[in-house]
Amino acid sequence: MSNSPKNIAVVCGGYSGEAAVSMRSADMIMKNIDRKLYNPVKVIVGRDRWYGECEGAEAEVNRADFTLALGGKNISFDGVFMIIHGTPGEDGIMQGYFELLGIPTTTGDTLNMSLTFNKKMTTRVLSALKFNTAASVEVDGHAPLTDSEIIAITGLPCFVKPNRGGSSLATTMVDNKHELYSAIERAAAIDRYVIVEEYMQGTEVTCGVIQIQGKITALPVTEIVSDNKFFDYEAKYQGKSNEITPARLSESVYKEVQRLSEKIYSVLKCRGMIRVDYIIRGEIPYVIEVNTTPGFSEASIIPQQAAVAGIDKKSLISLVMESSL
Repeated sequence: MSNSPKNIAVVCGGYSGEAAVSMRSADMIMKNIDRKLYNPVKVIVGRDRWYGECEGAEAEVNRADFTLALGGKNISFDGVFMIIHGTPGEDGIMQGYFELLGIPTTTGDTLNMSLTFNKKMTTRVLSALKFNTAASVEVDGHAPLTDSEIIAITGLPCFVKPNRGGSSLATTMVDNKHELYSAIERAAAIDRYVIVEEYMQGTEVTCGVIQIQGKITALPVTEIVSDNKFFDYEAKYQGKSNEITPARLSESVYKEVQRLSEKIYSVLKCRGMIRVDYIIRGEIPYVIEVNTTPGFSEASIIPQQAAVAGIDKKSLISLVMESSL
């Protein structure tokens, strides 16, 4: 068997407002990946162009077989480190493409990614499996609800967010019903399907999950204390929050969050790395969201959690790659 490094496409960019976050995640991978094991090429996916970057050179991707010509040779890939946040890398679209080509990726398959990118469908599945979730309602133009009908389900305050979106883009905390429809319109600019969700008073925490030698393993839990009204884009990416790892929870609640996160990874048939967000109300964790392509920049939560567990960035990237390839 050859021990030569595997060619890995670090696929980033995408079509959503999260493209800039995705590029930062790709830069972290390119900087820290173990080059004794992997030959990485950053591949940027845009609406008009797919191209690879390597040592200052660029080359167009042949979409028929996902190859590119760089440095006088044609490069094919043994695997894909998928780090597009949002469409088309987090919603199953590119997973279907790579499945057709027989190229493994570091995420779940088409079904897993399509499901988990749809917040309402994920909540329905997890609720049916007896996980605690927040009350929510989906709003779209074909089935309009009155503000009173919505608030009867969610109460006030509530959150309004795109059903298929991330990084808290176009997410609004609504305090009174007069703000509701402007918030819905803002979210609908990203996705025609909008989620209105109960506001839950409690401690916000998040837990990453990876595989280590085939064993689904929860990372240390992080507590999130936002300087803003909630953990919005500014809090996530512009330093307006305090992320405390390990979270300040009782031992029993801490272990329960880790147990639930591992179980979610298993029942949803995830691969690679995921991150599950919770609100702890009383002593009970409520699942808020499952992120199957979580942020992976130098400052992101999963690398922070891994560091607390004694796993450096190079080893973390290798674990994600090994569990997927």
